[in-house]
Amino acid sequence: MIADFVSADFGWLRSPDGKQSARRVMKPGKAKDGYFTSDDIQLQAEEAIRICRECWPQYEHVFIYDNASTHLKRPEDSLSARRMPKNTPKEGSNWGIEVTKRDPITQKPVCNTNGSYQKVKIRMGNA
Repeated sequence: MIADFVSADFGWLRSPDGKQSARRVMKPGKAKDGYFTSDDIQLQAEEAIRICRECWPQYEHVFIYDNASTHLKRPEDSLSARRMPKNTPKEGSNWGIEVTKRDPITQKPVCNTNGSYQKVKIRMGNA
């Protein structure tokens, strides 16, 4: 998978010297690079904005995204009616949300030996 930015005026987003780019190349899947998450999209967008501001400060830049589910992501601990318990849960487990465990250094999802993602339970954030 390749994620990149393109402009009608400037072409592919590269610095004029060609040394800087916001392009991301990855092999999706559980046994490869994982998946392109909303966190990856945010980091890529920050890099693209930095390049645009540095190389073309005289222009106002607009970034347009499609309606993919990764572009609509909310924080993992945000309040969600879909994730709230239907009945009163056991003491100490109320408002817990299962999220994919991430490596603290690389922030990539941690897999079990069978290829599924490890899950951890976090507290739902405040309103």
